[in-house]
Amino acid sequence: MAESVKVAVRVRPFNSREKDRGAKCCIQMDGPQTRIQNPETPNDEPKLFSFDFSYWSHDNFTEDDNGILNADPGSNYASQKMVFDDLGQGVLDNAFQGFNCSLFAYGQTGAGKSYSMVGYGPNKGIVPITCDVLFQTIEKGDEAIKYEVSFSMLEIYNEQVRDLLQKSNPKGGLPVRQNPKLGLFYCQGLKNVAVGSYKEIEQKIDEGTANRTVAATQMNATSSRAHTVVTIIFNQVSKNEVGQETKKTSVINLVDLAGSERADSTGATGDRLKEGANINKSLSSLGNVISALADLSMGKKKVMVPYRDSVLTKLLQNALGGNSKTIMIAALSPADINYDETLGTLRYADRAKKIKNKAVVNENPVEKLIRELREENEKLKNALTGGALPAVEGTPGMNPEEIEKMKKEMEEEIRAQLMANQEAMSDMDWDSRLQQQRSEATEVVGEKAAQESRKGKEPHLANLNEDHMLSGVVIHFLGEAETTIGRKDADPAPSITLSGLSIQKQHAKVTNAEGEIQLAPASAGAKIKVNGVPLTGPHVLQHLDRVVFGSNHMYVFKNPLNAVVPEGAPKDVDWEFAQKELASAKGFTSWGGAGLTKEQQRAQDQILEMLPMVNEVNGVSEELNKRKNFEIILISGAAQEGDNKETKVVVKMKDLLNGNTWLWDRGKFINRRYVVQDLYQRFLDGDEEVLNLPKEEDPFWEPPEDTLIGTANVFLQSLGFALDFDDKIMITDFKGNEEGHLYVNITPCTQQGKPLDEDYFVEDPTELLGKPFHFKVTVRSGEIHKSRYSNGTRVRYKHLDEAEYTSTEMIQDTLSPTYGHSRVISVATITQEHLDHFEQQSITFLVYGRQVDSEPDARVAKLTTRELRQMDNMNAGVDKTVARHGSVSFNKSESADDHTHIKAELVVLKKKYERLEKKERRLQDLCKQWEGKPSEEQDFEAFHRAVSAVANSTGNKLKTRVQMLNKLLQHQKETNGNGTETNGSSTPNGSGKIVHETKDGKKEQGGSKACVLQ
Repeated sequence: MAESVKVAVRVRPFNSREKDRGAKCCIQMDGPQTRIQNPETPNDEPKLFSFDFSYWSHDNFTEDDNGILNADPGSNYASQKMVFDDLGQGVLDNAFQGFNCSLFAYGQTGAGKSYSMVGYGPNKGIVPITCDVLFQTIEKGDEAIKYEVSFSMLEIYNEQVRDLLQKSNPKGGLPVRQNPKLGLFYCQGLKNVAVGSYKEIEQKIDEGTANRTVAATQMNATSSRAHTVVTIIFNQVSKNEVGQETKKTSVINLVDLAGSERADSTGATGDRLKEGANINKSLSSLGNVISALADLSMGKKKVMVPYRDSVLTKLLQNALGGNSKTIMIAALSPADINYDETLGTLRYADRAKKIKNKAVVNENPVEKLIRELREENEKLKNALTGGALPAVEGTPGMNPEEIEKMKKEMEEEIRAQLMANQEAMSDMDWDSRLQQQRSEATEVVGEKAAQESRKGKEPHLANLNEDHMLSGVVIHFLGEAETTIGRKDADPAPSITLSGLSIQKQHAKVTNAEGEIQLAPASAGAKIKVNGVPLTGPHVLQHLDRVVFGSNHMYVFKNPLNAVVPEGAPKDVDWEFAQKELASAKGFTSWGGAGLTKEQQRAQDQILEMLPMVNEVNGVSEELNKRKNFEIILISGAAQEGDNKETKVVVKMKDLLNGNTWLWDRGKFINRRYVVQDLYQRFLDGDEEVLNLPKEEDPFWEPPEDTLIGTANVFLQSLGFALDFDDKIMITDFKGNEEGHLYVNITPCTQQGKPLDEDYFVEDPTELLGKPFHFKVTVRSGEIHKSRYSNGTRVRYKHLDEAEYTSTEMIQDTLSPTYGHSRVISVATITQEHLDHFEQQSITFLVYGRQVDSEPDARVAKLTTRELRQMDNMNAGVDKTVARHGSVSFNKSESADDHTHIKAELVVLKKKYERLEKKERRLQDLCKQWEGKPSEEQDFEAFHRAVSAVANSTGNKLKTRVQMLNKLLQHQKETNGNGTETNGSSTPNGSGKIVHETKDGKKEQGGSKACVLQ
């Protein structure tokens, strides 16, 4: 009977970074139901999902004296034991009944997959508890039944299978082949060891973890991008009623899937090499298989399940839609900043619960199994030696060479099947395999015990890895007077052998003089960093110093002889701390917590994520001599085209031969990095074609495209006062470096573009509300500093909510382009939004330069990537660059924008002052003019009209003063400044003065008309 896949979801507590930032929980759980709330729309209803189990492991727990986390009384906290009881115990029960079982852990990196599967410290996860309880149950089992347990551990990375129980694997990984009889896929040559206790399994898991760590470091693999598959084959051999020996077999697959964040979810949609990366192939294929199986379960016809699309789906074909009882546990992050990834995980799990499997008990007579294997082997041998191969008929168009190649492939498949059958027959002798494994393990256990003893006595380096489980696995002792570090092909051979990117033959030398450990480069150009800073000479190491060799060998130095924790270092140095330190050394500062906005938090996370990737790609560029350099930069919202105005983390690729640059967004870079890793793996496997790829297939090549030289901002306060702005403004790049100047004019005008009257001025911008407004943008010319932009430049800009950008023409063959561009922007009705925009915002002019794929100087073309990079750093001025980088902070505004803003404000104030000064002079001239007229011509009404005309053109303040004068004329009685009251008459005398007549008939002279007005 078909049975649905069981699906559970589990939410973890906040991690330290999320706590520092004051993250909010976006997950709620009630019984089997899980709700997720979009933090951007808190008033909307949360999205609802229902699963077999929803585990709340976020809070409401306490730690006992043994370090085990237990639920508080009355809380819904799901402990490790509770999860095992629901899921792991079910796996074991099914295994004892003879069913195949599979358990998948899915979720984004850092969501808690490893905690559920493996656990940390005393809080053991499903895998170790399952193995422990398995042997406990065996010990209590029927003595008439012989129990046989075998263990294997493999990793799938970049579509290659690595056996984690072997220190070395063949180039290209283990081949995956299909059993023609069963139709299932298997790994040829995978080590399958017999184990007789939980302790032996534990030792094998530790051994596999250590091999995984070393391999990952040497191959530049990111552990979160690899799938780990632990397979336990559990046999129960017993005799039936007639005395015939039968074997009940259960294959238990425990799968820790790679991090579910994918390049296509980060915006790699525009990359020409989007389909070229193998890294994500297994995970995306698994999604396609789950979707297809869900469709089949819903009754859809003619659905092809694409098991063959990836190595992972081939090996797990039985677990998905086949003969297996399957459980999936999806790990969820509670933080609102991870909402999108968590929602994606929930939807993935929701699809998986629709899959139905048909599990059957795997029980067969042992003699029958052996007989069938022998018979099949005989047939295969006869096919190879007796020429009984099936006739190979080529399809039309195949030449003899292709037919011969097909024949050889068939022979290879037969030999592989023959070998697999022989291995299966030898696996029948479980007792001898167990004896062999135990003799090998004795030596390994002794070595591990000796290593643990030395760690407490000798200074050593311990590896750091983004996966907590893989940190501290690789240990290098530094107790000798001199320890050398380098590649295995060095002569003499180094004490510590490292391989991978940017590791030189003689890389580093460590001396131990009476307990003082000194590290120094062993050759010029050897890449070593201590506490984030490049090492150029000898350096005395302190306890807990962070050391990076090459591109990705990261260690923490531990000195038990002088274990003083230095100031500023935590007691436990982890991968995240080391990465923040490297980021700070690069100039990405302000790793604060709660003070950061969501946008700044996202940028910070992406920087920490991408820094090691950029180092890795730079290392590959150097090793394959691609003459490209990569660096992370922050692009402000103003410097981006499009609606998204958040600060963006991008990677700048620079051609070191001709200076051309490209900006790749995060998604495109991550996708390219996968292709680069694939390329480098082929190089390590001896594929020399990678050095001569067609440029269209080369991930380091891009066709030339217009590049953003920089931006220039014109703030718009002047428009609020109907004043023009005319100035030379600086063009700055993303680092704030000056790249040139732009000559821009912004002038209020009529709808036809004619400038307003020279005297027109608005003192209070609110006077513009409800009225039409027009202004002209003129981009006259520019000055560009760098000669490589003489191929052509253009300027693009838009105002407020305009949908399209306006662009000048491309002006070529000059560094002093005359754009001669002007355009009238009309606003039908000024609103408060427009006034706010004038007051606070700017028009950002984006200056683009045309790039061409020019030939480099012949002398430069002979230089290696490393030499070109050093020359580029010298030209840029390393110290200057670091100083500039230091300003890349999440809490500071751009200094160039501040300068432009202040300058624009100053221009407005100057213009206002000039206009007011001009009005004042005109009023003074008017007064003098009337003073000089004969008394009979001194008509006060005419004088009043003239003054009103001037005053009203000046703004509200002068209007108010004129209105006061009108009131003075209208009221017959008014109290003067001395407490006297006028009788209503107020006339100008012959000298142009205003005269008030009081109650008692006396006349007082009140000063000039200009005085009264002002």
